[in-house]
Amino acid sequence: MFQDDIQLVYGQPAVVEKTLDQLKAFGVDRIRVSVFWKIVAPANDSVTKPNFDPTDPAAYPAAHWERYDRLIRSARDKGILVNLNITSPVPRWAAGTAPASRADLQDTWAPSTSEFGQFVKAVGTRYSGKYQGLPRVNYWSVWNEPNQAGWLTPQWSPDPRKSTRLVEAAPAIYRGLVAAAWTGLADSGHGTDTILIGETAPQGSRKKKGVSRSLDALRFIRRLYCVDDNLQLLKGRSADIRSCPRNDPGGFVAQNPALFRASGYAHHPYDLLAPPSVKPTKSDDWVTVANLRDLSRELKRIYQRYRQKPQTRRGTPLYLTEYGYQTKPDPVSVSFSQQAAFNNEAEYLTMRNPNVRALSQFLLVDDAPTANVDPKTNPSLAWRTFQSGLMSLAGKKKPSYKAYITPLHVKTQRVRRGTPVRIFGMLRAADAQDRERVSIQWRPKGSKRYKTRKRLTVKGPRHYLNTSVRVPRSGYLRLRWRNGSKITVSRPARVTVLRKRSKR
Repeated sequence: MFQDDIQLVYGQPAVVEKTLDQLKAFGVDRIRVSVFWKIVAPANDSVTKPNFDPTDPAAYPAAHWERYDRLIRSARDKGILVNLNITSPVPRWAAGTAPASRADLQDTWAPSTSEFGQFVKAVGTRYSGKYQGLPRVNYWSVWNEPNQAGWLTPQWSPDPRKSTRLVEAAPAIYRGLVAAAWTGLADSGHGTDTILIGETAPQGSRKKKGVSRSLDALRFIRRLYCVDDNLQLLKGRSADIRSCPRNDPGGFVAQNPALFRASGYAHHPYDLLAPPSVKPTKSDDWVTVANLRDLSRELKRIYQRYRQKPQTRRGTPLYLTEYGYQTKPDPVSVSFSQQAAFNNEAEYLTMRNPNVRALSQFLLVDDAPTANVDPKTNPSLAWRTFQSGLMSLAGKKKPSYKAYITPLHVKTQRVRRGTPVRIFGMLRAADAQDRERVSIQWRPKGSKRYKTRKRLTVKGPRHYLNTSVRVPRSGYLRLRWRNGSKITVSRPARVTVLRKRSKR
């Protein structure tokens, strides 16, 4: 799974085709695409709603659909399926009125759930497979990062019990958006499709509160499901002010089928700086790759609270629909080699987790800097965009480019002499039906020549390998295989061999 809206949604037709060809060569079989409500909507800057039927795709300007029609057709022709994430920004006529002092939040402020449901129905109708010869889309997700102020506001609102206090607002808004989208998809023939909810960011502002102070992932989820921090059902006024029912769990389930019947929960387990195996320490409510089991456990306990069975015996399927690591020119980032190594380690960790169904790389090409900000005089602000691509903005391939095609993770990076080195690998670009021969090669530190230490055959559809190999001394391992007519190698992964302790 892969996402790069700049290249695929905003790119010129030639860029879109080139990008899809690249992704196909990588072995990508699905792309995540943001359907921006404001982009498609008519009169999107008008306070007054135009006179049109928002459930009818023909009532929207044809030119506003064109980029999506072209992309979905081309992806289908190349054998790449599409996940449509329907999200903000919000057309002005479908949003509430942001405070005068926070006009910057207008595009995400208090979206109308009814209007959103009608828009989702229009999108679902257009891509139902029965509309003007357009392909069918059968994979959907609702909103992007609703626990982040950049996508949904207000995150907090005044507590009616005491004006100086704030309570979570975004979970209730999102709950309404999910319910409306669920109905809109069902009404347009997508009721049995893959439908994801959540799409949450990994972290928020911890204890800081305010209309644009983002919510921590697990706190957001608890309020979304109307439970407190001890996973007890909210009661009395605490329930009222969060749009939750009082002592009516059955009614809550009936009114919110998507929360319990969605195909899975989507999450973005970024850390951006720490290795994927290191758990977040600043908040127990943050969720990265390292503590995905906390997310699964929270969802399982919430389902149990409402006496609902999860989607599978193991629990709720997790779809990790955005992931990556920041590199230069962002001044707060990891090195290029660390990005490649961390991406590969995340591939291994998520492969081991039986609840994870997808891990999506976010960006092929780095974002441009923030508009109208000089990167030389204000680099921190200029590079608040994403530099998690496999290529630089100038088109230079980072080590992570090669690492994405053929992931390699050394599970035991330091071993005693004579002890096997355990490794994980993947031939992502291999055809799903093929069996492939792969060589595990080693070169000693200080040398440039690789020698094959082991050969094995791996099979599809994912071409994973979990194996071990002995190396005589410290050096580097890599995978080598024939990808069609080309010889393909992984990134080199370092191994340190320690001397055996002498016997006394």
